[in-house]
Amino acid sequence: MTKLFSVILLLFCSCQMPDNSKTGWQKVFQNDENGGITFGDKSKLIDAVRLGYPIRVGWGSNRVEHVADANFLTIFEGEEVFAQIKTIVGQAPRIDGDSLKIRFRTQNHWTNIVGTNGYTTSIMTNYMQDTLVGGDADRYRSSTWYVFYPNRALNIEAKPLWRKTSPNWEKWNKNTK
Repeated sequence: MTKLFSVILLLFCSCQMPDNSKTGWQKVFQNDENGGITFGDKSKLIDAVRLGYPIRVGWGSNRVEHVADANFLTIFEGEEVFAQIKTIVGQAPRIDGDSLKIRFRTQNHWTNIVGTNGYTTSIMTNYMQDTLVGGDADRYRSSTWYVFYPNRALNIEAKPLWRKTSPNWEKWNKNTK
């Protein structure tokens, strides 16, 4: 009788426990510089954006890797995600002999937009003079996308916030041509 009760209790508890296998920061998607998928499922990233989960994006260039919180996210026609990072004080690696340092670029602010299609662009401004001092032309590079999954996943469908089948689509489309 005790064994039967233990088995029933174990089954009951396992049914009630949340699935914590996907909590915290998880790598969900990676693209190459052409927008090709090298890891994961872009639809999972799009669902996470629509559900309001925190997103981070990572990319690399010139021997460095960057990871930043996505502060402004755009889903274009349900197909591509673009993330803009918060403006930071510019920085650059500096090698003195065998010593490596990361130094601030005095007076410079920098921001970046990264896309799941491989697109990226950035701008740098001199905040003392309020002038544009640099920026990349349109570039294409790989990026890695991370989602923070809460301890309790939402039990709602991640529906689009807007559809091109809406009554305003035709009016908007005419005005942007």
